[in-house]
Amino acid sequence: MIKKRKPPRRPREQDIEELRSRLQDAEDTLRALRVGEVDALVVARAGDDHVVTIQGADLPYRMLLDQMYAGAVTLTPKGVIVYCNERFADIVRTPPARVVGSSLDRYVSPAERPALAALLEPASRDRMRGELAFRARDGTPLPVSVTFAPLRLAGSAGVSGVIGVVVDITERKQQEEIRTQLIEQVMIAQEEERRRIARELHDETGQSLTALLVGLRTIEESRTMAQAAELAQRLRGIVAQTLDEVGRLARGLHPSILDDVGLAAAATRQVQEFAQRHRVAVDVRIEGLDAEAVPPLLQTTVYRVLQEALTNVARHASARRVSIQLVRAGATVELRVQDDGMGFEPRDGGRLGLRGMRERAALLGGSVEVESRPGAGTMITAHLPVRGA
Repeated sequence: MIKKRKPPRRPREQDIEELRSRLQDAEDTLRALRVGEVDALVVARAGDDHVVTIQGADLPYRMLLDQMYAGAVTLTPKGVIVYCNERFADIVRTPPARVVGSSLDRYVSPAERPALAALLEPASRDRMRGELAFRARDGTPLPVSVTFAPLRLAGSAGVSGVIGVVVDITERKQQEEIRTQLIEQVMIAQEEERRRIARELHDETGQSLTALLVGLRTIEESRTMAQAAELAQRLRGIVAQTLDEVGRLARGLHPSILDDVGLAAAATRQVQEFAQRHRVAVDVRIEGLDAEAVPPLLQTTVYRVLQEALTNVARHASARRVSIQLVRAGATVELRVQDDGMGFEPRDGGRLGLRGMRERAALLGGSVEVESRPGAGTMITAHLPVRGA
């Protein structure tokens, strides 16, 4: 029995269109490879994606990304890195050739991987931002700020992957820690200042008021007008002394003299009062403060640093002469207080209130330097930028 061979089946129109579409995709892929529009290919395999890097692709946009301060990565929807710039490789301290093809969660500490997943999952639909703790190749923790966004290629309606920008915020974190420490130290200094004022109110003003109260009772018990007049005269002196003490405390709380006469006159008056109270010879040179207005915050800082420096001289130096220079040169104000007292070891300077001076100066971007040695006096120099105020 002879079987008749069936005539070949003609391809359907649907099959022809599918073949044409595949041929067009292949031609587009070859063209992209030929002109260097592709850095890497992701080949789907059972259970995973395989990344094939195209060698020799030298694109202008890659040069731009490599010059970025921030790290840049391109990810597959599953989080596999198909491209990274030089900055990202520097952040994770891994050669770029070893970064490409690895999963991004490899560079995130285990405790942070759920947070990374929570950012990546919606990143295929919308822009996501957050902060994570990356981990360098050597295990060093790296606080970073990340931004993820969906990647849509030209001519494609769907999402092809995720692009990410990674910024090392180690320096910002350190600045935040320093700022927190400064705030804590300022609060401690405020409490110490309140404690000092309370002590002076109790020891000096309180005793004067007590003496005044006792004197008034004595006047009531006086038998003659002469005795009453003599006691009243003594009480007048106590009242005058008390007013001076209260005025000094008030000036310590807020130097209103700065608002009235300015920094140059206020500093001069403060030095004169110091010389009279402690019987110390003082040389003063003030220059350049009247040429241009000094910001109020800078005036207060200079006044406080001078106040603290003179207080240290009175308490610890046993000096016979003090030299003070307050000069403005351009955008900087320099205050120098030098005495011929007993001096000290600079490493022990924390007990002399130098910390408070340095904190005040640091808040304006300035500095305080101390030069001293036992038996050779002390020189405190503060440099304060005018623009920092």
